[in-house]
Amino acid sequence: MRESGAPQNLAGGAELPLERINDLLSRLLGRVEALPGELVSLDQFAVEGLLGRVLAEPLRAAVPHPPSDVSAMDGWAIRAADLNSASSGEPVALRCAGDVAAGGAAPSVELSAGECRRIATGATIPRGADTVVPVERSYLKDPRSGAASLQRSPSALPEQVWFAAPQAVGSHIRRRGEDMQVGDTLAEVGAVADAALLSVIYTSGVSELFLSPRPRVAILTSGDELTGAAGSSQVRDSNGPALAALALSEGASVVAVEQVGDDADATRAAVVRLSAICDLLVTTGGVSVGAHDHVGAALESHFELLAWRAAIQPGKPLLLGARRADVAGAQFAVGVPGNPVSAFVIGMEVLLPLIRALTGRPAYGVELEGVLVEAVKSPVGRRSFLRLTALRTPNGDLDRDEVGRIRVRLAGGQGSHQTAPLAACDALGVIAEEVGDLQAGTGIRLHPLSRATRRVATPNG
Repeated sequence: MRESGAPQNLAGGAELPLERINDLLSRLLGRVEALPGELVSLDQFAVEGLLGRVLAEPLRAAVPHPPSDVSAMDGWAIRAADLNSASSGEPVALRCAGDVAAGGAAPSVELSAGECRRIATGATIPRGADTVVPVERSYLKDPRSGAASLQRSPSALPEQVWFAAPQAVGSHIRRRGEDMQVGDTLAEVGAVADAALLSVIYTSGVSELFLSPRPRVAILTSGDELTGAAGSSQVRDSNGPALAALALSEGASVVAVEQVGDDADATRAAVVRLSAICDLLVTTGGVSVGAHDHVGAALESHFELLAWRAAIQPGKPLLLGARRADVAGAQFAVGVPGNPVSAFVIGMEVLLPLIRALTGRPAYGVELEGVLVEAVKSPVGRRSFLRLTALRTPNGDLDRDEVGRIRVRLAGGQGSHQTAPLAACDALGVIAEEVGDLQAGTGIRLHPLSRATRRVATPNG
């Protein structure tokens, strides 16, 4: 790497200035080559194979929906004119001329005056009918005799059905193409196939989709404390699972989660091997300049290092690398410290934007407005990311101030080694480099956690 402000040598030379994380990320995102799309058949992929995939071209309806005029209720298809005079004092009886089931063909015989047909929700409106009367507004006997209205359709077709009120033309009918017409654009490039979009996809009638592939993410955690024999100095790797979960939540494919000890040759070999099978390599630990920190040198074998000293808390030191022109394999590398909260923050703020950009989506995700209910500390000169909990009302809704901002407080201790507060964390609160400490009542930008855990974005909130 030979850009201004980037490290020339991780192990020596004058101390480099801290760089703003947004500037570093912009530099990295400027090198993203969005992954090429691929045509996939809906018949070839189960739902789990489509979930989280990203549209590489707009989704357009291939069929109208509904495909014909259909009933919106279980009831009776009639001519509205037949009930113009109907009332509780003068009910009208219509002859039942048959049944229309959902999914079946509409009767070939047109409905005549004085007739009705039993019809199911979603069934095609028969010719001659122009409205539907719900079952619960009909009677099997003259209501003047004290007969109760029906609560459900009778199992056997009655000879006649009674009605005690008029029905407007078009009532309880869903018109052909009311939801979507052929050629309607239903979703744009970059839309993520979540449960809602999958419902639209399958309704649209398309048989094939042009999708961005899942970016392949490989994760390498380093440190003898993770790989040695069990003992008082050993810790379980939490960074690998957490980063893998973040990547999966954004639609990536995690192709490897591996560990390596503090060995230069083994680290270099792992970087080379994993870089060959992924689009984005993430390492944790070993990114500083200590005697046992080998990740930086290993990454330089494949990547041009664009950043090292980031003005961020937690998350420093941070290595960002882009693929060298003379090698193949992974486009990018993200090297984060071994502290678990630092790794999580970098996962949220760097890994997820890269994944989005690789699929052709806008790199930056949802941002909400919060307000602090307590004072917080933040060093001037570094962008701080606080673990925050959203306050809730007694009925469980998000607690908001008079202008709609979500009330938030610290989720617990904010040390980069303190993972327990993540369990109560709803969002990361962002404090810009030039701001410093904030008082209670101050507004703060919120980066909600992944889609799977984003309690702060619930509809009642």
